[in-house]
Amino acid sequence: MNVQKILEKIAQTPERRKDFPTPPPVEVVAFVVRWSRSLKNWKVSTLADFARVSVSTVERVERGERVSEEALDRIALALGYEKGAYYAPRIPLGPEKAFEDLVETYGYLEEVAVSPMKTHRAIREAAKCDGVLVHRPHVPETYDDDIANLAEYLDLASFVLADGIESAFDDEPRRRKLYNDILDYIKEMERRGLTILSGVMSAPQPGFPDWKIAIVSITPKLTDPGAAKRGHVFVDKRNVSPPTDFMKGHQ
Repeated sequence: MNVQKILEKIAQTPERRKDFPTPPPVEVVAFVVRWSRSLKNWKVSTLADFARVSVSTVERVERGERVSEEALDRIALALGYEKGAYYAPRIPLGPEKAFEDLVETYGYLEEVAVSPMKTHRAIREAAKCDGVLVHRPHVPETYDDDIANLAEYLDLASFVLADGIESAFDDEPRRRKLYNDILDYIKEMERRGLTILSGVMSAPQPGFPDWKIAIVSITPKLTDPGAAKRGHVFVDKRNVSPPTDFMKGHQ
């Protein structure tokens, strides 16, 4: 069953009582599971592996069919939800509140194309941006210093490529060495279990129509093995605005 058919079934679902807790309809669970999996760019088999259920179980859930609560809990935990999220009785939110929650969760997300950060071009494109946003879901604190050092490397590259600076740093071999140093550092981080992707997000601001942000996605290979093949990530647009003091200083 595709998403459109699931949505049609949700629309046809009888209105739930608002004075008594009831489980969420299986059609709603099907939509949430499929949507959550899509946001992670996971295949059905990837979700099945992480949830420790069969592929057919995930497929049944996404078709709006009933499965055991244990299977639902495993799928919920794999997607970042709590146990009971897909079957525990609750008072319906009502259309308006449900819409508000949906907008709050997904309404500000923007799809940004990304690819492995493995070339001089990728470094240069990131360094040419007006800022860098590091997205690091589920990365352990043990990598904090590595990520901070990578951010400093990118800041240095940005300084080198800034207007009025690049001409003073016009020694091509020196620039290439800097790019190679950054790529070598990224290789070391990947050798230690991380996947690093990058892309550029257009984020126009008042008075700055060409504002661009470099998106650097860092994920653990252990918990997100398909990240290297990911073609895009979703970024909350509220996280890419320049600081208020920056805007005041450029008005």
